[in-house]
Amino acid sequence: MPADLDVNVPATTRGLQVALEALDAFCDGRSVASDVARRARVVVEELFTNTIKYGYGGESERPVRLSGVAAGALTLTFEDDAPPFDLTAWTPPLQSPGERPVGQAGISMVMGLCADVSYARVGESNRVTLTIVAH
Repeated sequence: MPADLDVNVPATTRGLQVALEALDAFCDGRSVASDVARRARVVVEELFTNTIKYGYGGESERPVRLSGVAAGALTLTFEDDAPPFDLTAWTPPLQSPGERPVGQAGISMVMGLCADVSYARVGESNRVTLTIVAH
């Protein structure tokens, strides 16, 4: 199925802004439910900033790709060329919320905001496919 949303930007703060603007325009143009669009924005921002910080080790011209379709559910595909990281296999350490270091809640948040999350290593790329549905 061809993607209705197709963005390829550098892993920079400006690239994140461009990706979020494209996502917003896509959701508006496809009449995506506002709660779905808001959750999609949070998820993309979390994945993108993690790619910059942890995947690439800082802002760079390396690519971040975002594609998506809105057919009932919103399905987004987020890709980067960072070292392999399967967020679906990550298990948070058992800690009380007060003991958890800053920055270890993002993956749990992404998983909680999506109806389905899958990971694949495709060639030299991480591919995360996310499905977000209206509540």
